Amino acid sequence: MNKVHEPTTTLTDLIIFGLGLYFACGIYAHYTMYSTSIHFYFACTFLFMGLAGLFGALTHGFGPDISQQTHQFFWRTTLACIGLTTVFMLLGGLYHILLEPSWMHWLPFIVFILFLVAIFKNDNFKTVILFYVPGMVLMLLMMTVSYMTNKNEGALWIIVSIIVGFVGAGIQQSGFSFHKDFNNNDIYHVVQMLGMYLLYYGVMAL
Repeated sequence: MNKVHEPTTTLTDLIIFGLGLYFACGIYAHYTMYSTSIHFYFACTFLFMGLAGLFGALTHGFGPDISQQTHQFFWRTTLACIGLTTVFMLLGGLYHILLEPSWMHWLPFIVFILFLVAIFKNDNFKTVILFYVPGMVLMLLMMTVSYMTNKNEGALWIIVSIIVGFVGAGIQQSGFSFHKDFNNNDIYHVVQMLGMYLLYYGVMAL
C-alpha cells in the first residue's frame, strides 16, 4: 500500500468514525446513569455509524491496493454497518413511541436480514438507499407524532437531523462535486457530520 487513494473521502470517513464513537460513548454514559432503553439503542446507532465510517475509509483509501476479496469484505461490512445504524435508530424510535417491548421491535431485524440478502446479490450503494429511505421516513413519522403529541424538543431535532440526512443522500446520489478532490461522497460525509450532531443533540434532549 504505497499511498492513500481518495484522501478526502478517507479523511471524512475517519472523522465520522471518531464522531460516531464519541457520540456513542456520550449516549451510553446517559444510558448507564438512567437505564433508558432508548439511549442504549441510539448508542448502538452511533457505534455502527462510526464503524461504517471506519470500513468506508479502508475501502476508499486502500481499495485499489488490496485483493478483490478483501475489498468486497470491507465494502459489504460498510453497507452492513449502515444497515445496522438504521435498525438501531428505528428501535430507538419504536421504544420512544411504544415504550413497552412488543412484536413490532423485531421488524427492523427481519428487514435487516432481507437487506443482507440484497447486498450480497447487489452491493451497489443504491441498495442501501432503498433500505435507508423507508426506514428514515418511518423514523420521521414517529418523531413527528412525538413532537405533535408532547412537543418534545428532542424529537424536533431528530426530525431536522433526518431531513439533513436526506439532503446528504440526495447529493451523494446526484454525483455533484465541487472538485475532483472534494466529490459527491465528500460532500455527503460533511453533511452527514452535521446530521450526526443534530441527532446526538436530539437524542440527549428526548
